[in-house]
Amino acid sequence: MVKKANFGEIPDEVLNFAISELKKIRSGEIIFVAQDCYLMQVEVNQRRRISDWDSELPDWSEELCANIRKQIAKEFATLAYGRLVIKIQKGRVVQIERTIQHRFTGLDGEGI
Repeated sequence: MVKKANFGEIPDEVLNFAISELKKIRSGEIIFVAQDCYLMQVEVNQRRRISDWDSELPDWSEELCANIRKQIAKEFATLAYGRLVIKIQKGRVVQIERTIQHRFTGLDGEGI
């Protein structure tokens, strides 16, 4: 069972899951969603490109996995509201995107 996420961090069990899923994806993304500096959900999206249908997935070294884990944790640590998207193409991480949302309170409707 995954414990509740701490402020600004992703639990080890969730990071292990994410790395495991990254290794299986040829093309797609894994998305970490933050709210109030807490991890709220993880989305796994996989696409199958016809041109890559029969291609083998590349091997991931322990060093590569450790570096990706470290980068994900670093990028998520300062994300209060928003999404951290890990993009994969041809079985490799090619990009990390951060979408930051700002919450405004005290307005009609309270928040976004």
